[in-house]
Amino acid sequence: MTKQISSLPPVTAGLPVLGNALDMAQDIRDFLLRQYLKHGPIFRVRALNRSYTVIAGVEANLFATKESRRLFSSHDFWYEQDEEMGALRSLISMDGDDHVRFRKVQQRGYSRSAINGSYEQVVAITRAELQQWGSGKALSAHYAIQRIITEQLGQLAAHFSPRAYLDDMIVFVRTLLLTKVTRMRPQALLRLPAYGRAKARAFELADKVIAAHDPDTAVSHPPDLIDDVLALAREDPDFLPERDLRPAILGPFIAGLDTVSSTMAFMLYALLKHPHILVRATAEADELFADGIPTPAMLRNVDVLHRVTLETLRMYPIAPAITRTAVESFEFAGHTVPAGEQVIIATTVPHYLPELYPNPYTFDIDRYLPERKENRQPGAYAPFALGHHTCLGAGFAEVEMILTMATMLHAVQLEMSPRNYDLKIDPAPTPHPDKNFRVQVVARRH
Repeated sequence: MTKQISSLPPVTAGLPVLGNALDMAQDIRDFLLRQYLKHGPIFRVRALNRSYTVIAGVEANLFATKESRRLFSSHDFWYEQDEEMGALRSLISMDGDDHVRFRKVQQRGYSRSAINGSYEQVVAITRAELQQWGSGKALSAHYAIQRIITEQLGQLAAHFSPRAYLDDMIVFVRTLLLTKVTRMRPQALLRLPAYGRAKARAFELADKVIAAHDPDTAVSHPPDLIDDVLALAREDPDFLPERDLRPAILGPFIAGLDTVSSTMAFMLYALLKHPHILVRATAEADELFADGIPTPAMLRNVDVLHRVTLETLRMYPIAPAITRTAVESFEFAGHTVPAGEQVIIATTVPHYLPELYPNPYTFDIDRYLPERKENRQPGAYAPFALGHHTCLGAGFAEVEMILTMATMLHAVQLEMSPRNYDLKIDPAPTPHPDKNFRVQVVARRH
């Protein structure tokens, strides 16, 4: 008997003209989860003049992991961001062999080994920033963490402090993502003087980082991410011309502002909201620092903070879904997706399925104990995307987050201000705790 393939997946209900734009802008993870539970693993959504086919659930994650390189292109989703930076392509917009080649060049700079020799520097940067947190003074947690993380990434990946450019980079990256990537805001934002100034400053930062790595004049330092990128540009300017340098040079600074800082802010909220976990995490941090700066071997044996990190990434994924273009027609879950279709792969829908994670809305670090290992179920856990575009810096980020949080817990006692604050997520341009998540130092411990 011949299997019947339906030409079009079911369409989600939406508003006239707007379609599903409001729901997607407010909480795309929850929206995609609700539609998955209603329609199954494939459905169609519309946001203003754009339409997408969504594939979701464990089946979708396994399918995309296996077929991502053959079936999906990331170029259409990212090329406008590249253009705004004066480039024609970047690592995240490349596909095929070129993507593999450029990824290998940047692999060392974003690897665990790149941070493993720099624990003392990571700790020193964190402690220096914590010294500026006045006792009893409430601080925006997200911004305070952005200051720490971007400085760490700047020093480790580029041997260059971005501190003087931080506020401009925040405006630049936020506006860039809102208008050119998530498309949550109108292009008119790009014409605002504040954005123009921030963009010029971001480009100035990139130019200064490049100049600081001139092999003829640079101060001696261990090879870093920027050295590897510039070496490729010199060796093969046809592959990496000067116009395409800027996205790679600014990459670590953008990662610090967006993904790592937001995850760290969510992690801090989860710890302060769950005192019984905070007590255990603080004790573990104190043990780590009992004899000075911890070693990579010691960090590999961290238990509580590692599980806190895993659960934070499950409950509060910074990239709830990824968007790709189908480069050829394919069949999935009884439906045909035509070539050229914009496809949303709802990678984190499984994070909230009770059959995979019992009580999925409960922050439960015991999910990752050896006897449970809920995240090890095939297709169940994808906080760093999946397939050939899986986050290159995932290992680096995990070490950075655990070491930074351990340093914070060992150094100071924090509380939320107000103490009864309940998390509200700002979805734009990517999910992060809103500006009302504030913390204050109530005691200095070490």
